[in-house]
Order: sequence, then C-alpha cells, then structure tokens
Amino acid sequence: MSKLSASRVGKANNDSREKVRRYIRLTELIPELLKLVDDAYLCDRRTSLALGITTAVELSYLSKDIQKLIWATIDYEQTVPNRAQALRIRNLAERKKLNFDILEKILCEQKGNQHDRIFFNKQRIEEVLPPELLKRDKRYIEQYVIEAIKKFNNKANKSGHFDGMK
Repeated sequence: MSKLSASRVGKANNDSREKVRRYIRLTELIPELLKLVDDAYLCDRRTSLALGITTAVELSYLSKDIQKLIWATIDYEQTVPNRAQALRIRNLAERKKLNFDILEKILCEQKGNQHDRIFFNKQRIEEVLPPELLKRDKRYIEQYVIEAIKKFNNKANKSGHFDGMK
C-alpha cells in the first residue's frame, strides 16, 4: 500500500497513516502470534498473553519458521517479548544467530514494567468503603485501605490468632 493510500484509509477511519501501515504489516504474522495481538485488545491483559502492535510489527518481518520458533517459546514460557526484546530477536534472526535457547533467555528476562502487583475488584472494595471516602483521590483511598489492614493485623496479633476469611 502506498503512503498516499494509507493516508487516505487512515483519514477515512480517524487513524494515522502509520497505524494503517502497522495493521497491514500484521497480516505477515503467523495465526498464533496474530491471536496474541487480538487478545491484547479483546481480553483482559492480566489473565492472558497479549502482544502489543509495535512488538508484533517487529516480529512480522521475520520468516514464518522463526515466527513459529518464537510462538513455541512464548507458549512454553508463557510470556511475550516487549518491543526492545523483539528488536533484539529480529537482529539476531537476521544475523542467523537465533535459536531456542537464546530466545528462551531473552523472553525470560525481567522486563522494565514487570513487578509484582495485586489486583482488586474495584466494585467490591467500593461497596465496603464509607461513601464520603469514594469522593477522595485514589492515593488517599489506598492509604486508607493500608491503614485498615495495619489495624486489623495489630488486632489479630494482640488476640494471638487469625480467624481467616469468611
């Protein structure tokens, strides 16, 4: 697709020319990798493997065989590369220095945005918070919850036992 055509399609759909070109490029992915891109937008990113568009575009330049190797590694390790890792993978593949072991090492690296997080059901938390608190800033609410947990722990420690959750 020419730059002019991509611009026209983008304009007609309220998207940029580059976004249109990225979408077109995704057609070069094997179905398994393309599904990971779809899952990034159709599913909960916390509960499924999800591949971002710019990362997927980098992988789309690789041969189908290399993409299959990448898919096998993603499936085995249950983790996806970020864009920086995809660029390294692409570079290694172009220099014919990519194999399963190297790919596994790259995918198992801790990514900059990875850290342990705890997720809560917002609605369930809001149901038990005082209504006036819900009008406050989320950092204030977070501090309120932390203080409540501290008080609960102090009470449990003084009584010598913890009854568990009901």
